[in-house]
Amino acid sequence: MRSPRVVALLLLLSLALVIAACGEDSGDSTTGATSPATPATGDAATAGKLSANNATAEELEAAFAAAGISNAAAWAHDVEHHRPFPADDPDFAKLRRGLAEHNAAPDVVETIVGLLKLP
Repeated sequence: MRSPRVVALLLLLSLALVIAACGEDSGDSTTGATSPATPATGDAATAGKLSANNATAEELEAAFAAAGISNAAAWAHDVEHHRPFPADDPDFAKLRRGLAEHNAAPDVVETIVGLLKLP
């Protein structure tokens, strides 16, 4: 069992990453801000997203909770359960099917998929 302090710290760090990712991009790369959970890929569409195949359960849970998803731990477990996701499935059809099997609401599915990237 994780201590409440560790969980709170992980949630705060993840929230900070999500907030930083949502900030305006002025195009100035001299700020030195980097996201340890998401290496730079050069693709703006995946900036600030977690790897669906490589993010830890704790990272997924924190991101889902920060996005307002109820029962974030359970959804993080479901994402892990359906891994690996094929690189040729950018729309996450496999994950969408898996989440539907667990009766995820459409808005929850879209939020989860919106937080993830491949690989």
